[in-house]
Amino acid sequence: MSSGTRDGPPHTDNVARRVKLELPTLNAGFKSRDVTRWLAGCEDAIESAEWNYGGKIAAVHLIREAGCKMEGEGADWYIDCRDKVKALKLWPEFAQEVKARFINEKTGLEAKHAFYNAHQTGTLSDFVATLIAARGQAGSIGGTQVISDELFKDHLLHRCDELLYLRATASLSFDVAKFTMNQLVAYLQSLWEAITLERATTGVRRMGLRNDQVRQEQNNSAAHQTSGRPMAGLDRTPRDKAPHEGRCFHCDVHGHIAADCPSKPGTSLTPAPLRPTPGP
Repeated sequence: MSSGTRDGPPHTDNVARRVKLELPTLNAGFKSRDVTRWLAGCEDAIESAEWNYGGKIAAVHLIREAGCKMEGEGADWYIDCRDKVKALKLWPEFAQEVKARFINEKTGLEAKHAFYNAHQTGTLSDFVATLIAARGQAGSIGGTQVISDELFKDHLLHRCDELLYLRATASLSFDVAKFTMNQLVAYLQSLWEAITLERATTGVRRMGLRNDQVRQEQNNSAAHQTSGRPMAGLDRTPRDKAPHEGRCFHCDVHGHIAADCPSKPGTSLTPAPLRPTPGP
């Protein structure tokens, strides 16, 4: 099997018929960091295919396959400059063209800004996913992540939900340095699940207490309306004034009180017995 460069596509060689070049897809809506990952994935796939092929695959075939795997803005770019990039002699030249078009110098700075500006506004898992995505976009220098594990842990802890932060740091023995990044995420997630459950059960309990309070207020109002209804014949103002004027507040007649009012059923006025006049 020859180890030299083969200009023809793999399917023209009997041995190479078993070779299948499967490049990853650069999905629409990609960002700069996604382009870097995609190119790395393509290079790995090419190395594997050429190892099975037993030689180098011509750049024109690699570029064509890569162009077919680009979507969205990438697909538009490839169509516009397809003839130009297919004329390139080496894969690295094509990779450089892609980087020049889709990766700019501000990528790392923008990614770090997005990372440091992020804070928890919803679930903890959504917050963690945002930080991981921004960290990935920031990339690495010399194999070292621009946003280190220590920076990630500090930001995760100090920009999470305030109650979650207080719960996590309540223990005097708490030390963020003792946690790995994954351990801290798992620790905070367990606390967040407990907080979420507490908030849900507290909300139900408060709703029940509020309903009981509303029912009690309604019962009190109904009782007050029944017991506070004025007696027939007088409104509340004359009724209040009648006792001070020597009148019955029920029938508004002088000479008796409401308890002895003859207009009440079962009540009649009888003159008090006269006392005998003592003799001489």
